[in-house]
Parts: sequence; C-alpha cells; structure tokens
Amino acid sequence: MEVNDQTLGVLKNLLGELLSTYDVTRKNAEAVLKSTESQNGFPILVLTLVQLLVPSTAREDVAIRLSGALVFKNMVKKRWQPSDEDADQVAPISPADKEAIKKHLVELMCTAPKDVQSQLAEAVTLIAKHDFPYQWNDLIPQLVAKLAVQDVHVVKGVMLTANSIFKRYRNVEASDKLYSEIIVCLTGFQEPLLIQFQATSALVPNYAQSKPELVAIFETLRLMSRVFFSLNWQDIPEFFEENMAPWMAEFAKYLSYTNPMLVDQSEDAEPGPIERLQAAILENVNLYAAKYEEMFEPYLPQFTQLVWKLLMDVGAQAKYDILATSAIKFLTSVSGKQRNMGLFTEATQKDIVEHIVVKNLTATEADEELFEDNSADYIRKDMEGSDQDTRRRSATELVRSLLKLFGPQVSQLCVSYIQAMLEHYNKSQDWRAKDAALHLVLAVAVKNSSNASGAGELNPHVNILSIFDSHVLPEVHDQNVNSRPIVKADAIKLICVFRSHLQAPFLLSILPHIIRHLHSKHVVIQTYAAMCIERFLTVKDRDRVTNTTTMRIKKEDLAPHYQTLFAGLFAVLENRDLPENDYVMKCIMRVLVVIGGDIGPVTELVLSHLTTALERVCKNPINPHYNHYLFESVAILVRSCTSLASNPGLTQEAALVAANRFEALLFPPFQSVLQLDVVEFVPYVFQILGQLLCSRPANGGYSDAYRALFPPLLSPVLWERRGNVPALTDLFVAYISRGSAEIAAGGHITGVLGVWQKLLASKATEVYSFHLLNALFACNPVATLSPYLPTIFNLLLQRMQAAVKDSKTVRFARLFIHSLCVFSVTYGPVLLCDTLEAMTAGLVGMLVQNIWSVNAEKMSTGDDIEVKQTLLGATRLLTEAPLIINNSVVWNSLLRSTVVLVSHILSVGTHTGPTAEDMLNGDDDNAGEGLEFDSSYSKLAYAFIPSVDVCAEVEAKAAPVYFAKQLVSKVGSFPQSLNPAEIDMLQKLLV
Repeated sequence: MEVNDQTLGVLKNLLGELLSTYDVTRKNAEAVLKSTESQNGFPILVLTLVQLLVPSTAREDVAIRLSGALVFKNMVKKRWQPSDEDADQVAPISPADKEAIKKHLVELMCTAPKDVQSQLAEAVTLIAKHDFPYQWNDLIPQLVAKLAVQDVHVVKGVMLTANSIFKRYRNVEASDKLYSEIIVCLTGFQEPLLIQFQATSALVPNYAQSKPELVAIFETLRLMSRVFFSLNWQDIPEFFEENMAPWMAEFAKYLSYTNPMLVDQSEDAEPGPIERLQAAILENVNLYAAKYEEMFEPYLPQFTQLVWKLLMDVGAQAKYDILATSAIKFLTSVSGKQRNMGLFTEATQKDIVEHIVVKNLTATEADEELFEDNSADYIRKDMEGSDQDTRRRSATELVRSLLKLFGPQVSQLCVSYIQAMLEHYNKSQDWRAKDAALHLVLAVAVKNSSNASGAGELNPHVNILSIFDSHVLPEVHDQNVNSRPIVKADAIKLICVFRSHLQAPFLLSILPHIIRHLHSKHVVIQTYAAMCIERFLTVKDRDRVTNTTTMRIKKEDLAPHYQTLFAGLFAVLENRDLPENDYVMKCIMRVLVVIGGDIGPVTELVLSHLTTALERVCKNPINPHYNHYLFESVAILVRSCTSLASNPGLTQEAALVAANRFEALLFPPFQSVLQLDVVEFVPYVFQILGQLLCSRPANGGYSDAYRALFPPLLSPVLWERRGNVPALTDLFVAYISRGSAEIAAGGHITGVLGVWQKLLASKATEVYSFHLLNALFACNPVATLSPYLPTIFNLLLQRMQAAVKDSKTVRFARLFIHSLCVFSVTYGPVLLCDTLEAMTAGLVGMLVQNIWSVNAEKMSTGDDIEVKQTLLGATRLLTEAPLIINNSVVWNSLLRSTVVLVSHILSVGTHTGPTAEDMLNGDDDNAGEGLEFDSSYSKLAYAFIPSVDVCAEVEAKAAPVYFAKQLVSKVGSFPQSLNPAEIDMLQKLLV
C-alpha cells in the first residue's frame, strides 16, 4: 500500500469514523480497517498519518492521531508475532514493514505528545519482546544518538522508549539469555544514562522559575530513575557499583528537594512531579538496601535520615500516598535485617511507632469520603489489597518487620499506644482513635496473613482475646448497625481476619450479629458482613489422625438462618450505591455450596432473585466477577436439584421434575441473553444449558425447548467468536450424549460435522474438535457415521501432516491417537484398521511407528479418562487387530508405546483434575476467581459437563491391570522384547 495524499486522506476519514457515536458508521470503519490492515505498507501508512498530525492542535486531529496510535498498537500486538493459536488465521506484518517501523518508531516516540507516546510505548514494549536486542540491534545506538539533541522533550522521549524496553528485566527469573540481553543494554546505555542524568539535573537551577520546563525535566529524571531500576534489578552491574557515589549524590539531592512552584495546592489526589521523582528514587534506594546491602552500607545512615525527615514532613493528602508508602517500605526493608539493628534504638522504635506507624494508620478525611462516596475503592484498598500499597498496609508491614528483631519491645510499645488510643476514644468518642487502634491491633497481633485463610501465626505478646471482648464484640453486638460505621467495619474485619483462630461455637454465636449488619445503610458494612460470612464458610478443621478436613460451619449449623441470610443478601443487591456487589454475590454462591441438596424449600425464591439480578445486569454488564459468581450460583442450584451424583438422596424422577422446572424458569432469561447477544453472558448460558441437559438420562432425549434451540446453534457465526467455543462444544457433547439418535433423525449429523471441521481447521480450537468427534464416536452406531468416516479420517490426516510440517505435533498427535483409541474401543480395532488401510495401504503401520511411537511419552498428559481410553484402545489393537498382530515390527512398536504409557500411569498416577471446590476454594490468595477466567470465556466450576466415557466399566486406576491381563490372555506370556524391569512391572499387575 502506497503512502500518498489519497491513502492518507482515506485513512484519516476511517480513523475519524472509528470515533463516531453511530454504531453502523463505527462498525463499518472497523470492518474496512480489519480487511485492510493485513496489506503490506498499511502499518507505515498509519505511523505516517500519526506523525503528520503531531504538530496539529485541532480537536479533530488530536482525536484522530490518538485513534491511529491505538490502531497501530493493536496491530503490533496482534500481528507482529501471531501466537501459535492465531498463526493460521492472522497474517504477520511483513519483514519490510517491520524494518521500516523499527527505523522510524524512535523518532516518532521522541516528538509525539504524551497521549500518543503512551500508546507507542506499549507498541515498543511488544516489539522489543520479540526482536530486541538481536533483531533490533541498532535500537540502543538510535536512542543514544538522540541524546545528543539538547532538547529535554527529546531526551524524555528517549527515556520513555528505554523504560518501555528495559522494564521487562524486572521481576523475572534469571537466565543466561536474560543476562546476555542486559549486557547488551548496559554496554550501550549505562554510561550515557549517568551522563544524561547529571546533565538534566544541572538544568534544574536554570529553570527554577519556569514551571513547564521544570515539569518536563522532573519527568525525564523520573524516567531515568526507572531505567536505573530496571538495569539494576537482576544484579548490580559493575559500572553502577563503581559509580555508586555520583548516583547516590543525585538521588540524595532530590529526596530533600523542595520548590513551591511544583506544588499544586488545589490538587489533593494526584502526585506532583517532585513526589513522582522521589517515589522512583526511593524504589532504587529500596532495591539497593534490600539486595546489595553490603555495597550500599556506607550510604545507609544518610538515606535513613533523609527518609525519616521526608516521612515527618509528608502531608496526609492522597497525592503523597505513593511517596509515603515507598519511604515506609525503605524503613521496613532496613529494619528487618540484623546488621542494621544499631540504627533502631528503643527511642527510635518509639518514634517510629508514634510518628510513622500511628500517623499512617490514622484515617484521613479522604478515607472518610471514600467510605461514604466510593465504597468499592475503599473496600478494595482496605479489606483485600490492591495493585498499589496503601499507607495502612505499609505501616502494618513496618510493624511486622520490627517484630522480627525487637518482638517484645515493639509489642509492648504498640499495646501501650493501642490502650492510649482506646482510652482517648472512651473519653472523647473520637472514632478515628479507635479506628487507628484496631488497625494497630491487626498490625502487631498478626505475624502473617493471607486473603485465603486470614490470620496465620499470632503474636504471643498481645492479648487478642481481651481486646476482642472489650472493644470488638461490643461493636458487633450493638443493635444500631449504622452508628460509628467505620469502626463497625473495622470490628467485622477483625473477626473475619481472625476467623481460623475462632472455634465453631464462637463463630455460630457471632453469625446472627454479622447477618444483622447486612441491613446497615452503609455499603462497606453490608459488604464486610457478606465477606465475613463467606469466609466463615471456607474455614476447615483438619483431623490429625486421618488427615482429612471438615468444614467448621456445616449446613446443619446454617439451616436456622436460611431465610434471614438470603433476605439480607438479596436486599444488599438492591443497593443502588453498589448494585453489582461481587462480594455479596460470592457469599450467595458460597451459601448455596454449603446448603447443597437441602436448598429445596427456598429454591424458587433464590432462583427468582438470581434471574432478576441477571435481567438487570444484562442491560450493562460491568463487573466480570459479579457476573461469574451470579452464573456460578445458578449452576450450583441446578447441580443441587438435578444431579444424582452430588445429591445422593435425589431420585431420577425428582431430578427430571426439577430439570423441567429449571428449564421453564431459565429459558426465558437465557433466550433474552442470546437474542440480545450479551457477549459476556453467552458462554455462561451455554454452559448452564449443557449442565441442565446432562441432568437427563443418557440417550433419554430432550425437551421441545432444547429441540428448537439446536438448529440455530449450528450457525457458523456463533462459532466464529472464540469465547463461545468451549461452552458450545460442551453443550453439543450434552446434546449428543442425550439424543444422538434424534440428531441423526433430524438430519443434523452433516451440520455437526461441519462444525467439527471448522474447529479442526484452527490450532486455537482443535482441542474442542476432538471433544466433539469423540462424543460422536461414543454415542452413534457405526452405521450413522459410516458415510462420513473416509472424509473424517482424511481431514484428520491432513491436519496431522500439517502439524508434522510445522514441527508442532505433540498435542495434535496425542489428541489424534486418543480419538483413534476411542474409535477402537467403540467400533472395534478391526474396523479402525480396515478404514485406515482402505485410504492408504500400510497407513496403520505408518501411524503406529511415525506418530504413536514418536510421541509415546506424551500420551499420559491428558486427564484420567483420556489416558484410560488411550490405554484400552491400544490394548484392543494389540490383542484383536490381525493387521497389527501379524506384523511383528508394528506390533512391537505399539507394545513399546503402550508399556511406556502404563509405566507413566503407575509412577505418576492419573489426572483427575480439580474439583469444583478446588477451583473455588484454592489455598492461594486468588482463590475463588475460577479457572480459565478471561474477558471472553470463564469456566463455571459447578456447571460440569462430563466427558462421554465408552470405558466406564473400567476404572482409570484399573486400566493397567486390564492391559496386563489382556496381553497375557492373548499372547500367553509377556514378550521377550520387553526389558526385565518392564516384565516385572506387568507381572506385579497380575498379582
């Protein structure tokens, strides 16, 4: 594509149409761009237009150049190096365009305005990930050459580019390849970085009265500080060690720098240029103090004093939060090391607790405003952590660091301040005093904690029970659930954090009081109550004798509270201040899990509230976690009321009645989701529809509603959206397992195979094609599929050949062989061999020797059903297929591959996969977010669609025994081609 006035004009119009408020106009522009972006020269056209619009200040041009930068970034993300899964669908950017981009991108980065720079910086990061340094070896020289320009704005662009590239060296595991890359960066950039930092720093006095220039200078210094951080993160380079003095002199200078011109008195939230630079410098100082303490030791007293003074002077406004937390982190790092004990005398410890810890634990006006006006942010920061450290969290970590070396002294200090603040509260009713005291309790009483289990090891020097009895429980027992709201929230939080240390009788006694707080008018209190209840229901007790676990609160304990609990939880969901409260929905989900099959009396009440919530959120789904827990709750209801496996007391007749009732209640809102094409919800709907269908007997057919739904599901458009594919595949497996004869009678086999072929054609969806094919094999008589078998196997072989050509055969080979084994078990090994040999003589031998044998080690990486079916299918081929039995070379090759599989099963065991409870009750801090969670598809833990198992009569763990017995039965003894260890292994199986 040529770059000329005409093409530039067309592109400019298209980018403008992308910003249109009219859907049709915008979607047409998106379609045109999508069809054009794969043309050679198009990326250069976009960059050229962006560069031409850089000088313009017209509103339309500013919007269009940003739109162009976004298009370019997304193009790089998608097409610079397409993923393996996308490789067959996405054309990569041509080599010529890549070279042109790398030649001009630095120039544009150095001259573009901030909004465009930020998008281009992301593009640089993506390109560098694949090409730097070995395929972009002139990048560092380009950047260094630009530093010769005496323009701080150009230098800033250079440093933004460098930061975008070098930041990938942080927080990654060391390797020889990584160090070789860093050496390339250091060789070309370490000395220019120091020289430029000093030169830029020297400009500060010259522009002391020029705010625009000074702001640019400080941002440039900040970016250089971040580059310093990246280049030093893995290990301290020799150059930086030798030049530590000039670097530390510069850093020290800015930790004490002040300039009223750069302080915006009207701004309370966003940090200014000084604070941003100081926070970046503190990150560097923290890094050296933590990792290179011996080399940094001469500078430690100076920086400790600087940080101390900074913390004494820093204001309480939110704009200083990052600075304050970075400074506290420095003290935390230093205070926890034995070699620094001399810095922390008893007087220093007292000053730290009084002037730093208590000060930063005390609620500010901004905290109070956040509690009232932005409850979601308050909860995120206070209860469960956030991406950035808060002052309270940093102060808490500082206390816990001090406890490591000064446990008794610091504990006594903190307890005295807790008592003083509580006494002050009793006299003045100043809620801030009690709020700070309770947070100091959390800091000093808990040595470690996690979101998953709450408080871990407790501090023996703190009498937590006394504090609970005197100051926590009275708040929760107070009948007025709206008084002292922040303190009430603190009290609930403390109970929640200490939950694993509270015995069942205490938890049950406090539970009604926590439930009562669901009716508070404050969203934070409502949410903390729901969160507390939810986490109560995850506490487990371990029997040390049997090493088994049981829930501390059982469903029998919860039964008296069903009505009040659900009434309170669903009432919270009506709160307009936080209508999509994922913490509350997660609590509802957890309660339903605990109740299980006893949900009967309140099923329709709960389902009615859930469908109402679904109808409401369909209009504007904004909270993916809320949505996930909502559908998970529906899935749990379906499972509890219709699944015989999860509800042993349920009869088949009762399950069918329940299934019919759920269909009647769920189909209307689900059809609404499908008709409105609510993208976020469609995969959830398909999963629950599949789950509900699976509640019916195998081959028992399905209802008119499902019958009417099936033909539209064959539409290729539905399968184009990748997020639909896993759920739709499971739904099709459910259809096939419950009504394969009806599908065939309705003339839909060709349509289903068309879907299968589409899935097989892409690496991204080939896994699901095999799920579908195996279900077709397992659930249809051979006569139904006979006309299609040559085409099916021909397509499989074509894809197998393509995989071999790309040298990416392992996964496809495993799936292919598994499907052959499913066919072997279902229809017999003779028919399998005859079908393959009819296509090409000798094909069976080629597959066994060139595919099966080569990938034998990987055959055990599937789940237990797949591994079992592969083993049993191979067993039948070895013992029942004359074509293989009569060819000793092929037979021995297949035997060897099968023995490898048996050996792996015996040494590693089978892969049962996580249970629903495992998926939602993980032991890590992110438990409960579900597996396979992303913007397009999230797997529901409780909407389980079982695989069709054609070997259900043989348990997975018994499959090796079955193989050994069948082999001896057919052959008479174990072949001598096996080595002694293998023969011994098989003989033990017979015993």
